[in-house]
Amino acid sequence: MKITVCLVAYSKRYDETKSFQALQSLKEDIKCKLNVRVFDNGLIDYSYIEIANEFASLNYIYNDLEERGTRVAYQNTMDFSRDEWILLLDDDTTVTEDYFKIIFSELQLNTNITAYCPLIFEGKKQISPTASDTVDMLLFPKNEGIYNRNITGISSCLLIKMNFLKKIGGFNKKFPLDYLDHWLFYQLVDKEKKIKVLPVEIQHNLSVLKLEEVSKERFENIFTSEYYFYKHYKPEVFYQIKKKYVKMIIKGFFNRNIGIRWMILLKILLKF
Repeated sequence: MKITVCLVAYSKRYDETKSFQALQSLKEDIKCKLNVRVFDNGLIDYSYIEIANEFASLNYIYNDLEERGTRVAYQNTMDFSRDEWILLLDDDTTVTEDYFKIIFSELQLNTNITAYCPLIFEGKKQISPTASDTVDMLLFPKNEGIYNRNITGISSCLLIKMNFLKKIGGFNKKFPLDYLDHWLFYQLVDKEKKIKVLPVEIQHNLSVLKLEEVSKERFENIFTSEYYFYKHYKPEVFYQIKKKYVKMIIKGFFNRNIGIRWMILLKILLKF
């Protein structure tokens, strides 16, 4: 069995990203089972780069469309792939050989699992998967095991059945980048599908944790998507989001946190 890997690249040459280099370092018996599709959202078209292909297949797609982000990359790969499973991968995730070994071992069992994910860490802090029934999700990390409720996470390293994605109509255009991962986990839980968290730790650089380093536009996109997601898909905890934003606005107004653009948050609260 082969799986499709969708690697989404952004600000650097795809062959210099942590994710692609990690894929290249895999042993041949794993590489030959991977159909790798690099979808580049960056400013430069690197299709001229020649790389020896040791995978089942290796395709590079430069995104010259108006829409940029993970959604268009995932959708493009989903439409292209003929495999039963797709693995979503950001360019700053150090995916490991152990993860692929466990994945292929799991897939041979032919169970009723719809999605698999590892334990994702940034340094020593687990950032995925976590509880979904609170906006303070990072305070409630999930352990290995099988879940069908109260779970969410990032999409990088998520392995998901292709037929499930087709049944839900692909990836939601309302989330071109931010909160697409939480929407996807929501769909899995809402459709009562099983998610298996595997006993593998993988390192990932989560940029949204460093608000002081993101651009003004990125900041607005993150919180607009977050607000929309909780309002339309998690109304039971929507009040927590509004409360969180009010606190952030107050802190930002008094310059207690330079990463908070309080006027943007106020605009989001008034807009919706």
